[in-house]
Amino acid sequence: MGQHNLRTLSKKIQNREIKAESLVSDALDRARQSQHVFTAIDEQILDQAKLIDNNLDAGNSLPVLSGIPTTLKDLFDIQGQLTLAGSIVLKHYAKPASSDCAVLKPLRKSGLLFLGRTNMSEFAFSGLGINPHYGTPRSIWGRSEGRVPGGSSSGSAVSVAEEITPISMGTDTAGSCRIPAAFNSVVGVKPSYGRFSLQGIFPLSHSSDAPGPIGVDVDSCYIIDQIISGDWDGYGEIPAIRSTKISDLRLMVPDSAVLVDLDPEVEDCFDRAMRVLGDAGAYIQRYTASVIDECVDLFLNRAIAGYEAYVQHKDMMQSHADEYDQSVLSRISSYQEITDSEQEARYAAKRKLTRDFQNLMNKGRFDAMISPTVSCIPPTIAHASEQSYTRSVNLRCLRNTAIVNNFDGCSMSLPCNDYGAAPVGLMISSINGDDARLYQIGFAVESILNQARTVD
Repeated sequence: MGQHNLRTLSKKIQNREIKAESLVSDALDRARQSQHVFTAIDEQILDQAKLIDNNLDAGNSLPVLSGIPTTLKDLFDIQGQLTLAGSIVLKHYAKPASSDCAVLKPLRKSGLLFLGRTNMSEFAFSGLGINPHYGTPRSIWGRSEGRVPGGSSSGSAVSVAEEITPISMGTDTAGSCRIPAAFNSVVGVKPSYGRFSLQGIFPLSHSSDAPGPIGVDVDSCYIIDQIISGDWDGYGEIPAIRSTKISDLRLMVPDSAVLVDLDPEVEDCFDRAMRVLGDAGAYIQRYTASVIDECVDLFLNRAIAGYEAYVQHKDMMQSHADEYDQSVLSRISSYQEITDSEQEARYAAKRKLTRDFQNLMNKGRFDAMISPTVSCIPPTIAHASEQSYTRSVNLRCLRNTAIVNNFDGCSMSLPCNDYGAAPVGLMISSINGDDARLYQIGFAVESILNQARTVD
């Protein structure tokens, strides 16, 4: 069920069971055949793959991930390339990047090859993944109906789901790694805010943006985390996630808005996931969590990212309003009346929520919080594109994931639906700085959930 992960591909290339050239050639073929997944494809990586093969055949030492292709959201600066953030407006301003952005430098040193820039919601300002300029990639599920891929890291998730690459990089401001991961039955991670540098990444919200991996499994995302964090240099043995027993886990289910208005498929999958984890020995407690409802309220009624986006875009909107996605333009413009003092009050509210969530987790001695990643299965592109529905559908998709960004935590989405069924994500979240523990929990939970998943 699914393609090889980073660890397996590394072993196969290092042992010369497969050639990097063959792997990259196949990835390029799939990328060319994909629809609206990429804004740019780098054909030159085939020459890089051949060079890697020549070095390995000669017995030269290379980083152990050498020759594995990856994709990157069109927010990341890549040396010599334009960063357009899924827009056409930036064609007036963007210049070829003078260097890779901070998070990509260690990835390049690890031997990974950058296959292409993936499509996204314009300026990362939507949880749907719809893009009027470059087309909208379809969710891996329900292709004939044309369902939204989730945003804003839409192309990144679809490139993994379509087995073009085993890993991609996205960004997550209110759910932009986790929503498309949930809608495409892959794994998406939002690291703790501040864990990774934002240098060289086109901003949406300087106070919430978090670059994170989207991959075929938790292990592949963990390997990327270890490279970017500097905990592993790409040579020698690939680090392994320290094991943890399911029976040692205390998991909190917030009795709050995140469990309201769920599609039947989502409710059924989440209930089954709780039952499966409980049967495996996890302690699961429903817990009254007013702080979670307060996080939802902050997102729905006093969103922090909106004002920051308006400040970022106000000059470009005045000059090139007609070249924006009009849905994005309308949303950004709606924040122009926010005063500096109101924004400061919102920052203060977020700081309080961060403290309150940490206190809640400590008081209950919980290892993590679990909830549905998104309250719905992917809506059709046609429905989500209707002007009268776009805003409400977008907010519904973002509601559950945005809570974690409002307490600056770390979080991941794991598929919990049956193979081939409507995609549903299980979200595991924890406090800021608890990333290592989150990966341990996610790895253990993933194993249990995958055993319960059947072919639909």
